[in-house]
Amino acid sequence: MSQLCSVVCLAYNHERFAKAALDSIYQQKWPDTEIVVVDDGSTDGTVEVVREAFRDSPFPTTLITQCNTGNVPQNFNRGLGQAAGAGVMFLSLDDMLLPGCIDSRMSLLQSDRQIAFAADVGYREIDEIGGVVLDAGLMPIAAHEVHQAADLLEAEYQTIGSLYIQGQVFRRAIIDAIGGFDETMTGDDIVLRTRLFRYLVEHPELGFQIGQQIVFAYRKHGQNLHKKFLRQFRTVVEWKEKFFPDRPYPRMFFDWLDNFFWECVGGNASEAELAGTLALDPVIAEHYGAFRSKSKVRRKLFQRRIKGVLGGGRPRKTS
Repeated sequence: MSQLCSVVCLAYNHERFAKAALDSIYQQKWPDTEIVVVDDGSTDGTVEVVREAFRDSPFPTTLITQCNTGNVPQNFNRGLGQAAGAGVMFLSLDDMLLPGCIDSRMSLLQSDRQIAFAADVGYREIDEIGGVVLDAGLMPIAAHEVHQAADLLEAEYQTIGSLYIQGQVFRRAIIDAIGGFDETMTGDDIVLRTRLFRYLVEHPELGFQIGQQIVFAYRKHGQNLHKKFLRQFRTVVEWKEKFFPDRPYPRMFFDWLDNFFWECVGGNASEAELAGTLALDPVIAEHYGAFRSKSKVRRKLFQRRIKGVLGGGRPRKTS
C-alpha cells in the first residue's frame, strides 16, 4: 500500500475558518500527505485565503474552483478524482484536525491490508472563534456494541448518523469499490457510511478499527448544514427508502421531527420548511397531526395567536 494520505476538503464561504483548517493539516506528522480543496463557488474570500495559506503548506496541494453546485457528494467525488493517496480523509474547511489525526489511522491501515477504515469516535466541538464548546464528546456509535460489520449497519440505522466521516481514514480502494459518493442523493456522509457498511457485510474478510481518541474538532456556526431542516429530513427519507425500505423510521427520526415542530410552534422555522417537510412522506404528516393534537401544543399556538392580535403582548406607547 502506498503511504500517501489524501485529505479531500470542501469549502463554501469558509473565509473565516479555512486558514485554521489548513494549518491543522499542516501540523500533522504523517509526511506523505497531500491536500485537495474543492471550493464550491464561494462568494466571499475563501479562494484567496486558501491560495495564500497554500504558500505555507509542507505538503503538495491542489485547488479546484467551480461554480456553485450545492451538491456535496458530487464535490467530494471531484476532489477524489484529483487525489492520489491509497488512504483518503474527508474534511470541511470549517472544521479542524487535532494532533495525531492522520498518522494514528494511516499506521493502522499500513499494518493490516484488510482494514477498510480506521476511525475514532471521540471529538471536540468548537465555536466560530475556535473556543471549546465541548472538549470530549463521543459520537453516537460509541453507545453501541460493535464487533462486526452488521453491528455498524444496525448502529447507523438506529442513530441516523453513527460517526463523522470527517477526520477518519478510509482505504481508497474500498471507497472506489462502492462507487464513491452517490451524487443522486441529498445526503453525503450517511449514504457513504451505509454503502460502506453494507459492502463490509458482503465482504467479511475485510475489517475495521474504531478507537476513542479525540483527533477531530467540529465547528458549530450559523451556516452548518445540519441546521437546514428540510434538507435534513429529505436526506433521511431518501436514505430510509433506499437502504431500509422494509423497516419503519427509527425512533430518533420522530424525536427530530418533534424538535422541529416545536421550532415551528415557536416561530423559529418557516412555513415553507414545514410544508416541504410534511410533503416528504405521509408518515411525517400523520405524525404532525398527532403532534398538533397535544394539549400543550394547542396552548402554545393559542398564545401565539393572542400575542399577534395584541401586538406581541406589550403595551404600546401613546403620544
